[in-house]
Amino acid sequence: MRYLSEDLPPRYVVVDSDRYDSDREAQYLHLSRLLGPEYAVQWLDELEQTVNDLADFPGPLSHARDNDASDHFHREVRPLLYHGPTRRWGVPVRIVFTLLPPDPADPPDRAETVIFLLRLLHGSQQLLAEETPDP
Repeated sequence: MRYLSEDLPPRYVVVDSDRYDSDREAQYLHLSRLLGPEYAVQWLDELEQTVNDLADFPGPLSHARDNDASDHFHREVRPLLYHGPTRRWGVPVRIVFTLLPPDPADPPDRAETVIFLLRLLHGSQQLLAEETPDP
């Protein structure tokens, strides 16, 4: 779990699914073999910064292009493209996430919308698969 700020009550909290973690690790290993470990470390560091920045304002991003994704999850599914540190690697990855509303039991000053990271997909890879987590 990552928070937007240590000093203020967060408005958004980012939560990784196991599948997102697995996708990230596979992509890191692929880039390490393809472009070298230094590039892969830089790619991972900047990916993590991009995900942390998502907590600032996830609202305006478009819907995922996977037509059935929102129907499958019964909520909006959104993508965020990440191109890599220098855009040297030609195909971006999509960080696919959904927003989960705050728990009504939480006090209003501590209410957090969860940004649930579903998948990290390479290029035109499709979102819906048997192993995609259900938020």
